[in-house]
Amino acid sequence: MDGLTWVFVALVLSLFTTLAAYFLQRFRVRRLAEQMESFLTSSVSPLSFSVRENCLAPMHNAIAELENQLLVARERCNLERQTARNLTADISHQLKTPLASLRLFCELDAGPHMREQLAQIERMEQLIQSLLVLERMCAGGYSFVFAPHNVAALVREAWQGLASVYPEKVLSLTGDAEIRCDEKWLGEAFANLLKNACEHTPSDGTVTVYMEATDTAFFCTVSDNGGGVAHHELPRLFERFYRAQSRESKGAGIGLAIVQEIIQRHHGSICARNIPGGLSMQITIPRLDLTKS
Repeated sequence: MDGLTWVFVALVLSLFTTLAAYFLQRFRVRRLAEQMESFLTSSVSPLSFSVRENCLAPMHNAIAELENQLLVARERCNLERQTARNLTADISHQLKTPLASLRLFCELDAGPHMREQLAQIERMEQLIQSLLVLERMCAGGYSFVFAPHNVAALVREAWQGLASVYPEKVLSLTGDAEIRCDEKWLGEAFANLLKNACEHTPSDGTVTVYMEATDTAFFCTVSDNGGGVAHHELPRLFERFYRAQSRESKGAGIGLAIVQEIIQRHHGSICARNIPGGLSMQITIPRLDLTKS
């Protein structure tokens, strides 16, 4: 081959090498991006540090350092959260004994304010019990048993427990659905939602429950006609101890936090929105295969 041919071959080889290096670098960058996304969204281990001497090594090692720092921060945050929950649970548990003694002394003394005193003690006991349930649930202390259940039946059963307390309230239930859920805890969530609605409706108020299911999801709304809340308060209704200033409430602000935790344990979500004349709690839960055990 003459000199011109050799030059052409060299150019082709050089172009091929450049293109190969370009696509290889793109592939490596894509792999780094996929690894970063997996680390942020799942339990994938952080990158190990690279000892290669190439143009991507500094980026690779910077990502590895960042992921390790995030992992340490995540573990520290989980430890602090667990410590706070344990402290709250311990304090709540220690309060139960003196409250029981205080109830006994109030009953023995039988003073003129005994009824009011016992009512306040009962309120404290309920608050402590609710707080213990919430903290234990957040710490994964309860096992959820998932099986197919009729949700309308759970709502009716929850309502029966409230009917004697709110005899003039009316439940309007529309729709039906069967989903995989924990019967006890989803029933507890509906009981809290119905009780919350009853507390904020007139004496002869109506609580409306509507539900429907598609092939992929279950949708449910629990609405009352007791007036809504200020728009800026809607995102905070599920915070523990939060009570809407624009709505009179007798609760301690624990019930809706428990509801949110239960719905999240069902891989679902719940939000609140104002409707004409009242407030609506909207639940969405993925509808898993009912044939699975």
